[in-house]
Amino acid sequence: MFDISFAVFLFVFSALCLIEFIVFNEEILLALCFFSFVFFCFNSLSDSVYDSFSARASKFESDLLLSYSSSKQTLVSSFEGFLQFRGFNSKFQVLLSCFLGFLSHAKNFSLANSVATFTSFSFDKLSDLILAESKLLDSFQKTCISVLLYPLIFKTVKSQASLFSSPFLVTPGVKRSSIILKSFSY
Repeated sequence: MFDISFAVFLFVFSALCLIEFIVFNEEILLALCFFSFVFFCFNSLSDSVYDSFSARASKFESDLLLSYSSSKQTLVSSFEGFLQFRGFNSKFQVLLSCFLGFLSHAKNFSLANSVATFTSFSFDKLSDLILAESKLLDSFQKTCISVLLYPLIFKTVKSQASLFSSPFLVTPGVKRSSIILKSFSY
């Protein structure tokens, strides 16, 4: 435990004091106390100071590694998120254009469908109107034949003379044929 450098120092110091090379005054004594304190601290406290500094260094190192690890994990998760959503904007643009195309075709189809529905409804109503006109015309023709043609053929016009008499002629501005046709209608 006793170091050789300490023995040499002690021997040299004693020799210098004997030949009065070192004179003891307040400053020298203060310097001797300081050097002895440093020497004592260096020999006895060096291991505990080293352990303390090593503990602090390992704590700083672990904190630095923990910070680095969390930063690395954050960067890796961010990178994985960006990797997962890579091209998402272009995919969304394609989906949006497809959806807009579908809506425009659906609009055209619904417009065409409504026009087709209106057209078929109009044709149905026109066919109903033509059918009603046809029935009315058939009925009118049958009535005209039975009232005008049969009496003419069978010479029974005298019984229908009341149709051509003067009360129909009294009405001014109305034609006789329209009055006769009105009398045949229902």
